[in-house]
Amino acid sequence: MSVLSACTDKTPKTDTEFRIPVKKSNLYVRMVGNADAPLLINLHGGPGAFSGFDHEFNRLYLEDDYLVAYLDQRGSGKSDVEKDSSMLNMDQFVEDLDAVVDHLKDKYNNRPVNLIGASWGGTLGLLYMIKYQEKINTYTCVSGKADGVYPILALIEYERSLAEKLLKESDDPEAQDHYRKILSRLQEIEQSDFDQLFEEVNLLKHTFPEALGFNAYWANEKARKEAAALGKTSGYYERAHYTKAEFDTVMQKFEYVNRVFRNTPEYNHLNIIGEIGVITKPVLVVQGEYDYAIGLKQAHKIYAALKKVPEDKKELHIIPGAAHNLNLEAGEAYFDIVKSFLDKYN
Repeated sequence: MSVLSACTDKTPKTDTEFRIPVKKSNLYVRMVGNADAPLLINLHGGPGAFSGFDHEFNRLYLEDDYLVAYLDQRGSGKSDVEKDSSMLNMDQFVEDLDAVVDHLKDKYNNRPVNLIGASWGGTLGLLYMIKYQEKINTYTCVSGKADGVYPILALIEYERSLAEKLLKESDDPEAQDHYRKILSRLQEIEQSDFDQLFEEVNLLKHTFPEALGFNAYWANEKARKEAAALGKTSGYYERAHYTKAEFDTVMQKFEYVNRVFRNTPEYNHLNIIGEIGVITKPVLVVQGEYDYAIGLKQAHKIYAALKKVPEDKKELHIIPGAAHNLNLEAGEAYFDIVKSFLDKYN
């Protein structure tokens, strides 16, 4: 049974929404789940996505035993629109998250705070742990990256090998010309300074994979179609507490925030492999077997760099047959791993 078809109408013990003031903005947070349980702050991807998608799946597996804080990061989701691009940077997002952690610890009587971050959220969580780990009980890094250049170079290498193979096998002049153009563009991107990558990332992670016969984000085509269909159902918007009009606005905010980040050298050249060695708290690292979006060995790199986390307090799981979107592609297998880890320390 798929995750979507397993959806129920369970009523959580609490479901409340509020905004937390941060520097020059206000961040939206929705608290859903067991009112008396440890806190679990959810960090969505992007940068620039929103928390409603994560809630759709977490609600089935995590909200009975945890009070989940669904945070919409700066400029995203139901948080304030951010028109000042200078505020959209990694340091500010870390400080925003710290304000949220402090607010929730105060509001909920200093109960244990756990972090779970997926994709960009996985990276944000690592950045936060480097600076403020003493405030956190456990951290779960899902499909996150600590080395930002590695997945770009790995994708270029993989796509070059595919394009060369297809070029060699094809006897269609038009197709051959197309593969040669892809190879030429891959070389141009590889030789660039990586300072501005919004358009290039779209090519590498979306356009070229489609032409070369793979998907950087999805290994399970059925799950991908389910995700696409989700946005067309009224029940999804109701459960996410969004109207269709609000969702359209969210997507506009996503593109703006994402474009700013991916055209920033600091983000594109991110490499905190050496810095995460300071982390001592329990950490779970999870990645899909075919996650080309962050590079197939990214989770291994992160796990190996967590040198100060005792061996019995860190876990690495590579989920077979899945790619980037583990909450949908891997379903119960993924949540069993996450739940087991969280329950061990809560």
